[in-house]
Amino acid sequence: MPLASPVGLLALALLASSPQAALPSPPDGCEAASPRLDLLAEPPAQPSVVCISPDVPLTLRFDTPLQPESLRLEERGRFGDVAPGQQSLFLVPPEQMEAGEQFNLEVCFADGAAPACASFHLRAHPALGLSQVKVFRAPRPVESFREGEKAAQAEARQCQEEVRQLREGRGAPEGLRGVLASGLLGKGGILFKILTESVTQARGNALRLQEARSYRAEGRVAVELKLDNSGTLPWVAAGAVLRGPKGEVLKPLPLWQPEPVIPGEAVAAAKGEPGEHRVVVEVPASEKEVRGTYTLVLWDAEQKRTVTLGHVTFP
Repeated sequence: MPLASPVGLLALALLASSPQAALPSPPDGCEAASPRLDLLAEPPAQPSVVCISPDVPLTLRFDTPLQPESLRLEERGRFGDVAPGQQSLFLVPPEQMEAGEQFNLEVCFADGAAPACASFHLRAHPALGLSQVKVFRAPRPVESFREGEKAAQAEARQCQEEVRQLREGRGAPEGLRGVLASGLLGKGGILFKILTESVTQARGNALRLQEARSYRAEGRVAVELKLDNSGTLPWVAAGAVLRGPKGEVLKPLPLWQPEPVIPGEAVAAAKGEPGEHRVVVEVPASEKEVRGTYTLVLWDAEQKRTVTLGHVTFP
């Protein structure tokens, strides 16, 4: 629903014009993981890494037939399903995995050409698991290069958007002037939606949701969360991802968190007003791209204290 002009301006101003900078996120190897792998005749020193997540089944597709019964998978019994095909392998990752935990996987090919086998490290990640990986042993078809080019272009656009945002932030005015200068309003203004009652919280979440809202502006969407920490240690978001109804992944701009989410007992014992405990996840996306229901996953630097919210929708 469109907001009245002053309220809409204020909403985005609150999200975008704080003098505090976004907390830096540590590098994440799964962020740069490719869904397309090339095998060389000489095996590499280290096997290729394929990231997996508990709720994301993985299909490995090969361009060469596999040798029957050649599959070797470390701790195979922990996987929900393991189904090798003639030129594919379907895996359901374990429901319980430690972040960064690795499983060794090897398959061999039926034709005897080099390389005879392919090895992979399946690395556990709370949210950035791939749903499909194409493995090329022969020269790639032209269509595959086009797919890779599209993926690279999407990554480049996101990097350009982050650079543009940083550059604009250095000289942009604050408050309502900054919102107007950003060009995010568009003809419809800013739309928002209250999600607090409609989102679902995963069992085992590190934090409890107090309030949730989603926003949509010109070429952007955002989810604003207010969180409560019933644990014993402060919590800082290091990464997040929106996963769509068809498994598509939307990666956010740098997260904005004014301060760590400190434990509730510490808040009660502190003098003065408690902090807001807000986290804002902003994603470059058009209205068409964010149709449907999404799952939002956030994690800390160790990737072990996660927050998963289902049924996230946008206005």
